[in-house]
Amino acid sequence: MSTEEDRIAAYVASMPPEYRGAFDAEATRAHAAIVERRGTHATHVEIWRELEGRVVAICVVADDAPGLLSRISAALVGARIDVVSAHAYCRRREDGGVEAVDLLWIRRLPGPTGAVLPIRARDVVTLADAIARAATGAADVAPISAPAPIAPGSSARVRFETEQEDGSTILTVEAVDRPGLLLAVTQALFRADVQVLGLRATTERGSAVDRFKLADADGTPLRRERLFALQIAILGAIEEGTPAATTGSAQQRSAG
Repeated sequence: MSTEEDRIAAYVASMPPEYRGAFDAEATRAHAAIVERRGTHATHVEIWRELEGRVVAICVVADDAPGLLSRISAALVGARIDVVSAHAYCRRREDGGVEAVDLLWIRRLPGPTGAVLPIRARDVVTLADAIARAATGAADVAPISAPAPIAPGSSARVRFETEQEDGSTILTVEAVDRPGLLLAVTQALFRADVQVLGLRATTERGSAVDRFKLADADGTPLRRERLFALQIAILGAIEEGTPAATTGSAQQRSAG
């Protein structure tokens, strides 16, 4: 039987280089334990860390599938949860399956009085159920209202680079941070039949910088001629806000 250290080493080896460069041994040990506790469940959600400012870091583990990140984002927006920061990765399990490991720093949106309530362990249980139902398409997500309009004079920037190691496309989106921004971008990517292989999203001084690693639907690098249309689609999604959407079977092609 493998030791705990062997299992942690195997987990770390299964993750992409970006993950190994982003987290220390303590963090990877915690993540490996959460991934292992998924067991045979379709999805698994746990609190990883509780931080200042009523921010909670959660780990979401599920089989990777088209539109998964968008479905998770939709469940969070529907629960009035804001994503402060995010790291999303895919790893190859020993059984050959591809598993998504998404690390999300979240907090509640302010209430009518402006107060931000804490997210407690019992709240994550309810949130985990919503994420599981959305991720598997077992239930519709309630209609989601659009984010607040972009402030006059503000603009979003979308640019593409080619990853030299594997030819994948790196998409960087810079925009004014607002609830639903991640959902709007991931929906645009899914509608364009683009795979999200990884994500690192950060927020600083009111600005969001979301960096996606992308490939075509068949896993091949995106062709240059597709990038202009993709840029227009992403900018349009950001400017128009997040459309009301569901994640049931009738809306399978609009969740990414």
